[in-house]
Amino acid sequence: MKRIFALLLVILLSGSAVFAVEADDSIDEIIKKEYNTSSLPALPKTSPKSVESKTIFSSDKPTTTAVPSTPTITKSPETNTPTIKSDLPTIPQKVNVRTSKISWGKKIPVKFNTNVSDRTRKGSKVTFITQAPVVSKYITLPTGTVIHGTVVNSHAPQMLGNGGLIAVKADYITYNGRTSYCEGKIVDLNHKAVFFNNVKGDNGYFKGIQKVRQPAKTFYGKSMKVTKKLWNGPGAILTPVTYLPGALFMVCDTAVSPFIALFHKGDNVYINKGTTATIKLTSPAYIEY
Repeated sequence: MKRIFALLLVILLSGSAVFAVEADDSIDEIIKKEYNTSSLPALPKTSPKSVESKTIFSSDKPTTTAVPSTPTITKSPETNTPTIKSDLPTIPQKVNVRTSKISWGKKIPVKFNTNVSDRTRKGSKVTFITQAPVVSKYITLPTGTVIHGTVVNSHAPQMLGNGGLIAVKADYITYNGRTSYCEGKIVDLNHKAVFFNNVKGDNGYFKGIQKVRQPAKTFYGKSMKVTKKLWNGPGAILTPVTYLPGALFMVCDTAVSPFIALFHKGDNVYINKGTTATIKLTSPAYIEY
């Protein structure tokens, strides 16, 4: 019985295998009828490492889609290393600079090395030369050290008797080839005190009054001479005629001269090269050396 059962099982399995082979052959025949397998293009050869493109076949025409390639790094031919561009700024080298402090309030005797006047434009540069050594804790500025300054204000003589004006301030000191910032003002010019850093021309108001009164004084003096001569002679009766015009002119001129003097200008300011002055520091100066 067992042998019969095994024989039937073998027959069944053999039949299914034959059917499968026949089914496979039938599918192959269908494909050959529908498609012309002899006209199909050969498959592209690809490297094992990277794939640059792949081909996709459709029912009518083959379509190729590009695949991006791997980015490459340019290497220098000499060192065979990648070249990297950097936009970072270069770091300046450290410079060892020492400073010596000159305290504020220090007075430095100088002389002008530039001609200036009340007609010098604002912003013009001026130089001074020290007339004596300037001593600080670590260094001493020798005689002849150059101090640079700037004209910060200037104007010509104006009405109301105002004189010309010029204001100069110290900006920096040149020592040992280095420039050091400083702030200073002029407090003395030709041994005369200067207030508020303003070098001013003499006021012309009172000079204007004297100038306006001068013609009246001259006329009054002449009238008095004539009056004295007539007074000592037979013409004394005419003295009022000679005296009154001079006196009236003198009184009127005295009354109006203060108003007329308002239109007079003051004196000009001229500072010639070599003029002595004193600069006072208004803040500490740190001299590099």
